[in-house]
Amino acid sequence: MPKPAASLLAMVMALAGMGARTSSAADSASETVARHRMGLDVGVASAVGSVGASYQFAPRQWLRLEAGLGWGPTGTQLSAMPKVAFGGRSCRFMAGLGMSLAIGGGEATANQSSPPASIPWLNLDAAGIECRTSAGFSFQGALGLTMPLADFRYEFAEIGDTVHAGDLLPQGRLGVGWWF
Repeated sequence: MPKPAASLLAMVMALAGMGARTSSAADSASETVARHRMGLDVGVASAVGSVGASYQFAPRQWLRLEAGLGWGPTGTQLSAMPKVAFGGRSCRFMAGLGMSLAIGGGEATANQSSPPASIPWLNLDAAGIECRTSAGFSFQGALGLTMPLADFRYEFAEIGDTVHAGDLLPQGRLGVGWWF
């Protein structure tokens, strides 16, 4: 596994471990609170790429720790994003800032003589919403920005260009999931 991927995986596992040991004083023994969400996401330039799976842990009502695995035009995506969530019991505003790593190249970089082994990204979910039912089904959507932290050249449908580190690109995603 490439060193950046191993570092990201270690960070995600550490966050998950810290979250598992955290308890909320507001949660009483008599109240069952769903703290784990498994979901499927589709997106454009999102932290999980074009399609992926995500896991969220909610140690507090206002905090989400998300890890994702997906696929996009720049390769397999690994992501970690802490998020804040404010609002009502069924619908909440969400925003987050995190990192992702595209590994192994994808169709956008496949035609290069030396495609990058990995592309690190900084991701901002600036405006998001989550609505969930009392049974645990949830829908999420977010719009924001993404920024590569390394230069790479994409080749797609006989067109191509170089994307430079620091270029801001729009991103968005939609997801469905289940809280348990």
